[in-house]
Amino acid sequence: DIDTTDDPTHGAQQLSFFHGFYDQHMLHPLLVFDGTSGQLVTAILRPGNTHAARGATPVLERIVRKLKRRFPNTQVVIRGDSGFAVPRLMAKLEQLNEELGDVDYILGLAKNPVLLHLGASLMEGANVQYAAGREYVRHFGTFLYAAETWPNQRVVCMKAERTGRGENPRFVVTSIQGFSGELLYDAYCARGQCENFIKDLKNALKADRLSCTSFVANFFRLLLHATAYVLMHELRRQVATQAPSLGTAQMDTLRLRLLKVAAIITASARRILVRLPKSFPLADLFA
Repeated sequence: DIDTTDDPTHGAQQLSFFHGFYDQHMLHPLLVFDGTSGQLVTAILRPGNTHAARGATPVLERIVRKLKRRFPNTQVVIRGDSGFAVPRLMAKLEQLNEELGDVDYILGLAKNPVLLHLGASLMEGANVQYAAGREYVRHFGTFLYAAETWPNQRVVCMKAERTGRGENPRFVVTSIQGFSGELLYDAYCARGQCENFIKDLKNALKADRLSCTSFVANFFRLLLHATAYVLMHELRRQVATQAPSLGTAQMDTLRLRLLKVAAIITASARRILVRLPKSFPLADLFA
């Protein structure tokens, strides 16, 4: 799962620029997670006015090649929102699929008049069922579509949703074939879990505190926060074998309940002694 996040700036940080979508001055990190486990794969700091997909193509190529070199028979699927549905990225992933095999993508696709026209019959079917008394209707379908900047047609999956708030058509573009539109769209929606991974990185591990003046220093700080995430993720994975409830806890909860422990520390010539409280509820797990 590839995504971006905003890091608001409040001083004279180098390469801090105004971003119209976020409506603020910021830096714009690019993040890649393992969508199954939540492990952070890489973190790249970028200038604040950078487009979501800038730099994503070489980053993903490097990751895919390393994964396929280590696990040649593993399927790699890249998921991302519509900001990453750019021709150069899709073309590169298709090239990697031809070269290495089993490299696919499923990306959000911004709606436009052509897509809405191609999916009009699907949307109309949802409207008919809604008018017949259904409070919530979802229809799914797939069709071939090629934007002007695309060299060839690609598979597009559409969700035609109708609720009391009106029509809600959504689209994704994918290289995966042979599955129903509903299955493909639900597979794409599962990337929403990536927001929770970013929340852990920013809220629990303070990765948005990039307040140094130079860009290089802030990039290094981001890597330190990423390293902390990797350590906390592994701690949570190990804790899950002993305390399943903590195995799914957010990282700030894990820190407060398991790591933030009062202790008395005494030092002598030959040793440093740490005395933990007997009343610590998770003493056995800590040990």
